[in-house]
Amino acid sequence: MNENTEERKQERKITILDSEECSPCEQIKQANKEKIESGEIRVLDVTSDEALKLLEKAGASSKVKYPAALVEDGEGIRLCDMFHDENYTLVSCGNEIIAIREPKEEATTPQPPEEQPPMPSD
Repeated sequence: MNENTEERKQERKITILDSEECSPCEQIKQANKEKIESGEIRVLDVTSDEALKLLEKAGASSKVKYPAALVEDGEGIRLCDMFHDENYTLVSCGNEIIAIREPKEEATTPQPPEEQPPMPSD
């Protein structure tokens, strides 16, 4: 990663918008519990005053398609879609994909090369 990308990542604030209407939000919060508890990611109820102010700054209405997140960085505040499964939590802002959670890289043991069957002799 270059320095610019690293600086942008540190300046970036991600806020998950939560609501009773958002059935996958609970799974997303559980999967990202450590990052939420550390403050790396925030969770706001979409009807809270702070969330409504951020949505207004993003130029979005309070009618949100769930799951969703607000991303605040050098480009301003954007309302973004979220994608979640057992391995990944991703935030999609236009043509930018931000990985919040992805599988940890496991130390791979080198596999021995497959033995080739002997060439048939004539």
